[in-house]
Amino acid sequence: MMKNRLFALCMKAMIVVAVVAFASCASHRPGWKLVWKDDFNGKSIDESVWSRVKKGLSDWDDMMSLRPDLAYVSDGQLVLLGKVNDHSSADTTAFVTGGVRSNGKKSFKQARFEIKAKYNNVNGFWPAIWLMPDTKVEAPDYAEIDIMEHLNSDKKAYQTVHSHYSLHIQKEDIPPHYVTADIKVGDWNIYAVEVNPDSICFFVNDKKTMTYPRLPEKEYQFPWADYPFYIILSNQIGGSWVGPVSNPEQLPTELRIDWIKVYQKPQKR
Repeated sequence: MMKNRLFALCMKAMIVVAVVAFASCASHRPGWKLVWKDDFNGKSIDESVWSRVKKGLSDWDDMMSLRPDLAYVSDGQLVLLGKVNDHSSADTTAFVTGGVRSNGKKSFKQARFEIKAKYNNVNGFWPAIWLMPDTKVEAPDYAEIDIMEHLNSDKKAYQTVHSHYSLHIQKEDIPPHYVTADIKVGDWNIYAVEVNPDSICFFVNDKKTMTYPRLPEKEYQFPWADYPFYIILSNQIGGSWVGPVSNPEQLPTELRIDWIKVYQKPQKR
């Protein structure tokens, strides 16, 4: 009986925290000021902002290549491709993909990030738009924000926060740390996230999809407000989550970014 009462009290407290956090980002543009944008209207990728992603050992970057035909600007859009490897370069993987990141060049703390993007539907295609801290994070702390991930031909996108708490401590999905949101398949969608001191708020096409609240009593639960974040735009083919490519004839995969906008709230004095 006592356990039931304690559980009920804990749930009530968490609901109160969630309601407060929801209110803090219920009105998503008033109070936010545009501080930076990239319309990709130049003739090439702005190297003062973006670096091409090198091949790595993780699922998301093990097909990455520095080939210029995989990441480029065309008609006011950033284009990131994934292709069957034609062995025109030193890359030895079965497929090659393009990606860019802004670490060490452009990052923002406690901000609203908006990205207008579209991608095609190919089995084994895993496009992603995400944020990582642009500073050293001391273990075991961890902070990652996935603004958009899409798998295969799904009619939905995933939006997720990752922390040491959500990955290794949290036993039940309370509060939920990810959401799936309906999208306009094969068309342009606007993905957004707000990093607030007390909450993370996700949006798709200006519709709020999830509010993830800070729970002050939970260690390692809310690291995101402490760090400036840089942007990663990645085209990936294959992986343990998305599965293998079963129809290579459907390639190339294509992730297009029309624009990126970042907002911040004026600092109170």
